[in-house]
Amino acid sequence: MGEVIITGREVVNLVILLVYNLFIIFYLSKKVYQRWGVYMGRKTLHFLSGGVSIVLAPYLFRAVYLPFLLCFAMVLLTLAGHLWLGPFEWFQVKGNYADVYFCIMFTILVAAFWHYNPWIGVLSCLFMAWGDGITGVVRNIIYKRRTKSLWGNLAMLLLCVPLGYYLLGVIGVVGGVFASLIEKFEFIDDNISVPIGSALLMTALHMLI
Repeated sequence: MGEVIITGREVVNLVILLVYNLFIIFYLSKKVYQRWGVYMGRKTLHFLSGGVSIVLAPYLFRAVYLPFLLCFAMVLLTLAGHLWLGPFEWFQVKGNYADVYFCIMFTILVAAFWHYNPWIGVLSCLFMAWGDGITGVVRNIIYKRRTKSLWGNLAMLLLCVPLGYYLLGVIGVVGGVFASLIEKFEFIDDNISVPIGSALLMTALHMLI
């Protein structure tokens, strides 16, 4: 592998993306929380912070270092909210580290797949960011509370399957179906099971096909 040169443009992209994320975290999601509560405040971060950032990363950065740094910064920020600064009540619940797991999974998958097939890492993160995000919106509309439901998983399936096909073809479709099914089960936090499970499955299929 040749020497990796980080360009000034990539550094600018990192700064812009960091400022964007801080705006979503500390302003927009707080506004959503004030109107719709902590659950929707968290889903705002799913869609607009995690999802938007991860899908833009392959276009904004050539090497893994800067997107990894951004993801790791989000791990530290969310962890600091739980341990020292908060919790940040507009998206964090005391004792519930789901948001930290979310950021850790992004960090791991960016690092693991960037030089193999970055879109496997990106897509598995999107299944959690946008796929699980839409389940929360649907459940909130129908049930007005946080609960697992068939309608939420159906909405996730309808989003993840075409998204998977667009980014990775048949492999992505299978990953989207799997992610939509495993999200239903709570034996492992879905912030871990959905991205890791779908990434491993899509990697296996990628090696076979």
